[in-house]
Amino acid sequence: MGLKSWLADFLGKESKPINELYYEQKIPQVYYKELAIQTAISLIANAISKCEIKVFEKGKEVKNKTYYELNIQPNKNESSSQMWHKAIEKMFDDECIIVSVSNELHVANNYYVDEYPILGNVYKGITIGDKNVYQLDKTFKYNEVFRLKLNDVNIKNLINGLANDYEDLLELAIKKYKSSNQQKYILELDNIKANDTNFQKTYKEIVQQQLKSFMENDNAVYPQFRGYKLNDISGNKSATCTDFKDIRKDMFEVVAQAFQIPLPLMFGDVDNLDTTINQFLTFCIDPIADMMSEELTRKIYGNFESWNKGNYIVVDTSSILHIDVLDIADKADKLIASGICSIDEARKIIGFNALDEEYSTIHFMTKNYDTAENMLNSIKNNEQLEGKV
Repeated sequence: MGLKSWLADFLGKESKPINELYYEQKIPQVYYKELAIQTAISLIANAISKCEIKVFEKGKEVKNKTYYELNIQPNKNESSSQMWHKAIEKMFDDECIIVSVSNELHVANNYYVDEYPILGNVYKGITIGDKNVYQLDKTFKYNEVFRLKLNDVNIKNLINGLANDYEDLLELAIKKYKSSNQQKYILELDNIKANDTNFQKTYKEIVQQQLKSFMENDNAVYPQFRGYKLNDISGNKSATCTDFKDIRKDMFEVVAQAFQIPLPLMFGDVDNLDTTINQFLTFCIDPIADMMSEELTRKIYGNFESWNKGNYIVVDTSSILHIDVLDIADKADKLIASGICSIDEARKIIGFNALDEEYSTIHFMTKNYDTAENMLNSIKNNEQLEGKV
């Protein structure tokens, strides 16, 4: 009998396959990394799915069928928020394509792409659907799909490489934590017991079961037999989760930097929230929204001539922020009084419906705002009137 087998038999434990032990050891690393990545992707996907996708034709905002598909119902099984959330998640795997099938928009699960730098890519073997996967027979040209791709660098692969550097640290932290919390005993036997040929059988049938029950239960009694003495050598140890928290924090910092997300947002810190949200929108969300706007515009309207006539799509990130009307009442007044916005335009920013009245579409300006030329003319006119008096 080998040493490992003897120890396993003596301690009453079955040995585990090497691959099972490997994945058991890797589970914490996988959890920390995936938790950080999914937190980042969820923040981005939730933000993008809140955006209003505005459609402009001949320079004027319209709410036509295209608007309905992009903002309300792209297909029978999904709302627009659900579809865009799924699309953003897949985009961070590498890229994502959205195809039109029977006049409905669907996010592709899998596909093959033949790259043609001059003629344009061709997409084949496209599958759609979540539980019941459906493969499309059609081959799609480059201008028949919406392709969402930020850059040529797979962020997840970079994070996986960085995460490998933390594996050894995390394994050491796990061993330290387990060691600090383990109860260890020495079982002293007299010479007769140690040399007893039936000791192995007696130990397994009686002592081992009693020791197991004694160590695993909160309230237990251990019968002390003559010739046996159990000594606790654990000592007073107190282990904390500080090492785990530090490694988790480091992992979140790496992911936050990779995705351009402010760290306080990753940890749910509400201090200086306005500044944090502005940084998040500027460095993370706006580039994605710009990419989506360009892709939707060039695929829906197709060419320069159409775009030059004022036909384009805008992914509006201003709707991401929660607006309290009482907090921005003064600012809304300034927008109207300075002539920047009409009443209807200000109402849309706040989240109210437009009044669509003649007066609500007019741009007003208070007398506090005027050109320098008009102000000088007014002063001269007043001086002339005073001279006549």
